[in-house]
Amino acid sequence: MATTLEPLSARQACILNTLARLEETGLSIFLRESGLAFFTSLTLHSLAMAFVVGINIAISLRLLGVGEQQALPAFRKFLPLHWMACGLILASGIALLLAYPAKALTNPVFYLKLAALSMGLLITAWLHRGWLQDRELTRPRLLATAALLCWCLTIGAGRFLAYTHSVLLASRYF
Repeated sequence: MATTLEPLSARQACILNTLARLEETGLSIFLRESGLAFFTSLTLHSLAMAFVVGINIAISLRLLGVGEQQALPAFRKFLPLHWMACGLILASGIALLLAYPAKALTNPVFYLKLAALSMGLLITAWLHRGWLQDRELTRPRLLATAALLCWCLTIGAGRFLAYTHSVLLASRYF
């Protein structure tokens, strides 16, 4: 049974045309059609997210009073690993975005993930800057709770991205 596509507004057609052109680049085709490239990007993205989120959950739980025998400055040793994993998240995330740009950029859940990730990283950077300068943290429980919420939203939204898209490839409209 053939389905008909809804008519597009001029703005929607322009956006989808731009995304279709991006999908037709050699890099996008390679990332989408090479099983090794796509799944390597997906695996690296998942592992890097696990490091970043895991480190941040441990810090947040410590700020909430779990494991009080562990001194907060001891978490400083995880900073280099945390920020290297953030770089890997960025690189692998760009690769995943290039593979299916319309799938992500037309999905509101993608923007929720980006917002939660950004807020989580801002909270983390603020905490890390305070520790590096040996400042007393103000409202640590509030920050920890906000960080936990951000990281849960980031992981949840990222997981739902696979199931909530309405457009997989923009080129289907042309």
